[in-house]
Amino acid sequence: MSLYDEIPEGLFSILASKNKGLYSKALFVVFEAFNCKLKIRKDELVSMLESRLEDDIYSADLDDELDEGEVGLSGKAHFLVRKLRDTGWILVGYEEDFVEYVDVPSYSYKIIQTLVEVANPTKKENFAYVYSTVSSLKNANESGEPREMVAALNNGEERTKQLVDSLKMVYNDIKRYNQMLVEKIKVNDVLREHYEKYQEEIVEKILAPLKIKNSVPKYKGNIRSILNEWLYFENALEKMTEYLLNQQGGDREQIQSDLREKIQYIVSTYESLEHDYIAPVDIRNRRYTRSTSLKIDYLINADQTVKGNLIYILRSLSDKQATDRKIEIVNELCELYELSFIDEDALYQRKKGKPREKCSELVIPEDHNEFIEKAKVSAARLLNKRYGMERINNFVADLLGENESISIGSERITDDENFVLALLSVAHSKSKLSEYNVEIAEDSRAANGYEIPRIIYTRRKKK
Repeated sequence: MSLYDEIPEGLFSILASKNKGLYSKALFVVFEAFNCKLKIRKDELVSMLESRLEDDIYSADLDDELDEGEVGLSGKAHFLVRKLRDTGWILVGYEEDFVEYVDVPSYSYKIIQTLVEVANPTKKENFAYVYSTVSSLKNANESGEPREMVAALNNGEERTKQLVDSLKMVYNDIKRYNQMLVEKIKVNDVLREHYEKYQEEIVEKILAPLKIKNSVPKYKGNIRSILNEWLYFENALEKMTEYLLNQQGGDREQIQSDLREKIQYIVSTYESLEHDYIAPVDIRNRRYTRSTSLKIDYLINADQTVKGNLIYILRSLSDKQATDRKIEIVNELCELYELSFIDEDALYQRKKGKPREKCSELVIPEDHNEFIEKAKVSAARLLNKRYGMERINNFVADLLGENESISIGSERITDDENFVLALLSVAHSKSKLSEYNVEIAEDSRAANGYEIPRIIYTRRKKK
């Protein structure tokens, strides 16, 4: 199928003409009108063009395109409507009330929408993609409703694809900024490009959230844990399959295969996201930042204006190898003064470290039972200080959330800290200070480099 089987051949001609700026703004006005009303009257569109584009219309060179009678602001606004109609961007016709209305074909609306987005870039924060995925999966997992589980899985797949696409676009956008940097010949232009555009569009909206509130490492553990539970526990997969069979019919094996593919896609994507996407974006961002710094330094040093020459002279005189003759020559041309100043660091002198003196060796007596007991007490005190009962209760409370009971296995253990807390939670479960009860299941499975039996936590009722 050819593109021009769907759109008029002359559609893009106005965007390649000498008045392309005016025509593109006229299309944006059409887009605005379309979003405001279902039916657009021609006279209302003309009025919008007059009010929005008055300065652009008067400054445009339209003499060789206007028909007789198309004079003044109103006449030229009518010309814009005619031009958009003739090139296929809009349709104009009378309806039952004998009033002319403007219609926007679907292909035209889609193209104008893309042009508006390009002209007014508003990068969406990736945080919405990641948080939406983990939030919907968590809610669906807690409810156990197959309808919510299927919706959460579909949402997670879509959001994950959008996140990957967003990172790809950022990666290529940084390259575009690098190319624009080469063309800059003024320091102020480089600074404006970096701080007003790059920092706002790339760093603040995309890269910074990836490191702070949109941290993929922060949420990927929960995403993988829930989806692996759905994948390896047949009950969850079976419930979703039955729901889809009842809703849309089809082959059971094919439905289960599709569900598994979606789960595996999300899990595998989040496992490789940092290495395959985030790390390359970080590398390209550092290279661009370094290139910007070098470009500014080059432009300042290569500046042939009075300021540039003055900087060159001062750099030359500050060199330790500068001769007295150089200083004499400059002093004959202008007066040089030596200035000193005092600040908050001037009265501070860094303390110099002293080498540690060698002390006598600690001799442990043969009868060292007393020493062992003191060491045990000290070790227990240190352990309780870092892993006290309050911290263990908080660890279990975070696992339980709003639930009265929860079952966890090795898939919930993501680091050594959680592994130690899980072991201590079992060891201290009989303590009067614990706020939970523990049951140990017989099954166990290795995950994330750890292997513990499945632990069932139950919130202890307060007396």
